[in-house]
Amino acid sequence: MAKNFLRRLVPSVPVLARTRVAGMLDVADYFVKRRHAEWAKLPPASLRMRIGVGNTILNNHAAFIRHANDLVAELSGRGYLTHKSQVLELGCGCGRNARALKEFLGTERRYLGQDVDAEMIAWCNANLADNLARFEHANLLSLVYNPGGKTITDYRFPASDGSISLIIAVSVFSHLLYADANHYIRESSRVLMRGGYLHMTHFIMDYIRPHLGQRWTFAHKQDKCYVENLRYPEAAVAFDLTVIKEMLKEHGLALETIYNDESHQQTVIARKL
Repeated sequence: MAKNFLRRLVPSVPVLARTRVAGMLDVADYFVKRRHAEWAKLPPASLRMRIGVGNTILNNHAAFIRHANDLVAELSGRGYLTHKSQVLELGCGCGRNARALKEFLGTERRYLGQDVDAEMIAWCNANLADNLARFEHANLLSLVYNPGGKTITDYRFPASDGSISLIIAVSVFSHLLYADANHYIRESSRVLMRGGYLHMTHFIMDYIRPHLGQRWTFAHKQDKCYVENLRYPEAAVAFDLTVIKEMLKEHGLALETIYNDESHQQTVIARKL
């Protein structure tokens, strides 16, 4: 109940992370890290909180590491990620998944992280980039993550045609309105090699509709999607499954599977035909 109330009171944690509260949290985080050497190289609290920390604003270090390790285990266990994968991560944030992916991928690896948040990309380039892993800022408009950015219309992913075997997009499409989501799927199809996979998490109304009114409502329909908050529409965006299927088919992708259907976001795997 308390978490639900907090969610209504603070509709977008990333917006909160750009206030004076962030600096106070980073000071507190510094002293926490001094007591835990294994957390010393993690990004500061003000960056971690921007990528989703389960409403745990400060003491989320262990969960930050665990979530990334779980994702690598999930994707490798299902055969979508191998030691030779060429990976593009959309919405890489402050490198939570990049850290675990770099440890998993072999010397033939290629990792490219992309995000609309310039501060998080700057931290990644200073702390995680090397000759096989790089990070690119996408200066795209998002009222939540990048209010001064440009429209997405002509944006191209920073990868060449058919060069990527796996695209990872955790909590990206859940922040994209319909036109932008469609553009991202179009670009995903362009950069994926034949047989490559698009991994993305979505709020899918077909699965979450019975639970609306608890954490989420998605009461506002916009174009072909549903939004939680009209002031910050990208804070949380849901789609009907038929719309997701239509976008995939339009751009030469086939729906492979959907899992985590009991979670608040569902995982969609699509394959490039």
